[in-house]
Amino acid sequence: MSIPIPRRSSGYKLGDANAPITVEMFFDLECPFSKKGWQTFLQVIAAYSAEQVHFIFQPMTLSNHRQSWDVTKAAIGVAENNTQKFIDFVNYVFDHQKEFAGDAFKDKTQTDLHYLLADYALDATEWSDKDKFIELLNSKEIYNQARTPARYAAFRGVWSTPTFFINGAPATDLSSQTNLQEWQKAIDSLL
Repeated sequence: MSIPIPRRSSGYKLGDANAPITVEMFFDLECPFSKKGWQTFLQVIAAYSAEQVHFIFQPMTLSNHRQSWDVTKAAIGVAENNTQKFIDFVNYVFDHQKEFAGDAFKDKTQTDLHYLLADYALDATEWSDKDKFIELLNSKEIYNQARTPARYAAFRGVWSTPTFFINGAPATDLSSQTNLQEWQKAIDSLL
């Protein structure tokens, strides 16, 4: 299956694209391991300048996380192609993950999830109209934007989260359990 050519490259980018190191994180917003890896990843970002490391955030959905697809679409809708808005909303979503993940939504509907995500957008961002946000969440535009990183993940062979790449190569020694010092050791050896 080919990936349709998107309007912009996949992911949200932070730092100088010409930096000597590029670190890419594939993550699922319903995955507890992604949540843990995300927290450390933010520490890694704070430890390096934009000229040293270019970071790319690739949201994806795992098939066993029923709510992840809609949560990912919400993050993409909120971000409006702005990386900082994306990061801020992902932080908010991870802080509230227990409200929608797994059994928390066992007996609820997709409509219930959409209203919860609209509440998140109103609480965490500048959105002020719940109905307009739900309309955006259900739009073909957001669907297509969310589909790109999902297909890109499949193309790259990503099947679990979080998954990390450094300079395009799988960083198989890095996981949600990796601490900041271990990250620095991996990155510093390449600088």
